[in-house]
Amino acid sequence: MSLKQRFDGWIFNSYRVTAEGLALLRIFTALFILLFLIPGSGMAHFGFLSSLPLDFYSPPPGPLRLLDGFPSLEIFQIIHTILIVSLFAMLAGYHTKWASILTGISLLILQGFIYSVGKVNHEIVIPLVPVIMAFSNWGVAYSVDFWRKKRTSAPESWPLSLLALFIAAMMFTAGFPKILGGWLDPATQATQGHLFNQFFIRERQALLAGWAVGFNQVIFWEILDWLTILFEIGFIIALLKAGWFRMFVGLAVVFHFSTMLVLNIAFLPNFLAYAVFLNWDKLFRTFKTAYSRFSRISGPKSGDRSVFLFTGVMLILFLPLAWISRREFVLTQSDLMLHEFVLVTAAFTFVVFAAVKKASVLLSGKSG
Repeated sequence: MSLKQRFDGWIFNSYRVTAEGLALLRIFTALFILLFLIPGSGMAHFGFLSSLPLDFYSPPPGPLRLLDGFPSLEIFQIIHTILIVSLFAMLAGYHTKWASILTGISLLILQGFIYSVGKVNHEIVIPLVPVIMAFSNWGVAYSVDFWRKKRTSAPESWPLSLLALFIAAMMFTAGFPKILGGWLDPATQATQGHLFNQFFIRERQALLAGWAVGFNQVIFWEILDWLTILFEIGFIIALLKAGWFRMFVGLAVVFHFSTMLVLNIAFLPNFLAYAVFLNWDKLFRTFKTAYSRFSRISGPKSGDRSVFLFTGVMLILFLPLAWISRREFVLTQSDLMLHEFVLVTAAFTFVVFAAVKKASVLLSGKSG
């Protein structure tokens, strides 16, 4: 087999997708961004940006450097409105491809202006997901496009390979500088130093942070330094097989969960990208089977209604969580938001449950 054939096999055949699974992923993505990942968390932040003097405008490399300063609040409101409308269009599957691309562009613009005051967060994956997945044809089923009898294309799996490549590259660029920065030096414990910075300088002292600061075991912290680098660099190797990459995504969830507990940093945007690699077709079949058993309705109608059921479940779970989180009733002494803690913990619980189930299957197979 030639190198070109192997590359084609990797990018086009690594991941299997179905129209039904992609439909659930599209709905989940739209709701997740709409309720938890809108840049700025409201127009008040953009009102503040629009009032800043020109001297504060220092955009990151890109087209925003063509501007002399922050736009007016009205411009921010227009971009924000375009984002909301495109998200609802993506949710409904109306002109899905262009709605997804417009969602990503709007997110990038708003993020770019937020980052133009000097601090850049690791949130590039938020716009990447809708832009890349736009080319998967995730509006091919259970969408306005489909119900309007509009001509649609077959689902494409190569966007998942592309997104996996982006994630691996991001992880590599996080891990390799740590090697150059001395994380592997046994005389220093970089993870512990980072903890001290978060705890004492940034006052991120919730959850297990206080316990971790008092846990002064050199070997433990040095092992964490090495494991962190091996994990982040290892994503490049994990690209070779879909199974390996999904395993590393699971490890990433565990990594971010522990980071949230100790450093009070959730990295919630990453979880949107990780969610792409779930078995959404299996989830669709689960909802369809549950609906058919409950309603005793089968056939095409059960598929349609199971998607509505999935959407309803997501709204029932997400809406109260978003509302309560914005009221800041809990975690008042932390930078963490309630929805970050709940969603990351839920993802961690799911990964542990899946790992235990997989292990039990393997063990039962060996014992048999």
